[in-house]
Amino acid sequence: MKKHMYIIVLLLVCAGQSAFAEAEDGGYAGSFLKMAVQARPAAMGGAYYGLSNDAAGQLFNPAGLTEINKVTVASSYRVMDLDRKLGLISVLVPTRLQSTLGISWLYAGYGEVMARNSSGRELGRTISDNEHVFGATFSKQFLPAFSMGVKLNYLYKKLDVVSANSIGINGGAMLLIDSLFEYGTMEDKPITDIHVGIVVKNLGAKYSWTTNKYWDQYGGTGATQDDKFPVMLGAGVSARMFQKDLLVLVDVEKNFEQALVARFGGEYTLRDRYFLRGGLNEGIITAGFGFLQEFENFAFCFDYAFSADRVDEGSDHIVSLNVMF
Repeated sequence: MKKHMYIIVLLLVCAGQSAFAEAEDGGYAGSFLKMAVQARPAAMGGAYYGLSNDAAGQLFNPAGLTEINKVTVASSYRVMDLDRKLGLISVLVPTRLQSTLGISWLYAGYGEVMARNSSGRELGRTISDNEHVFGATFSKQFLPAFSMGVKLNYLYKKLDVVSANSIGINGGAMLLIDSLFEYGTMEDKPITDIHVGIVVKNLGAKYSWTTNKYWDQYGGTGATQDDKFPVMLGAGVSARMFQKDLLVLVDVEKNFEQALVARFGGEYTLRDRYFLRGGLNEGIITAGFGFLQEFENFAFCFDYAFSADRVDEGSDHIVSLNVMF
């Protein structure tokens, strides 16, 4: 009976994970990593590989973090239906020699399911499913036109009393096209601040599951299974126009298990402190806004994003707060 109960609840919790997967073309380990948790990139359709010049860069292209010149503390939360949770806390510190160090904690949860036996009777406890990614990031500008970055991830997932962990590596590079020309040459051009970024994600990441310890309690036989994260390749371009007031971004992404996807986004700046954003994420409309307030010793930026309903799981709302010292 215990075994039947566990299998039923496992299926229910996995259904919650499938909601993450369907929302962002998932179905494999780490599907929640494809969902933008920070409001600025989320509002621009998730197109960010060719920019990544703020705290969001840790989850997109770490090479873009070399443009950060202030200590930044950032937090974000994605409000979703179906009892799904997704949040992020990160810290970035610019160091000498045009490099940046960062740490981050990304959390995903699928809520709780009441444990029941095979007859449907409640057993007085719940089963939950949660996942964590702890990251350490380093990026450096090697040439005026070229920078690289790497992010080391420790991934941990727990389903009831069963858990798995792994180490994964993300890497990226960024090319600043304007810096390839003589200083000032691009300033009067209709299109300027052109960035080209490439990334590779999930190198070496996999969950190795074993249920032997669990079933030893009930006289059963456990099993082992490797759940690999698909290696993902991505590229993006960003550029500014209309006297740098309009930012345009385009990304393409392909992992080894799924089809090529494209994302598009834009941001319009008003008075250097108000930002209007929109995008298209695999055919889904996104939109949002931001507000920057500067003080003598620090500044903060509040961002909001909206992502339309994808597969009847409800629309998402993302809020972020960045504080710069």
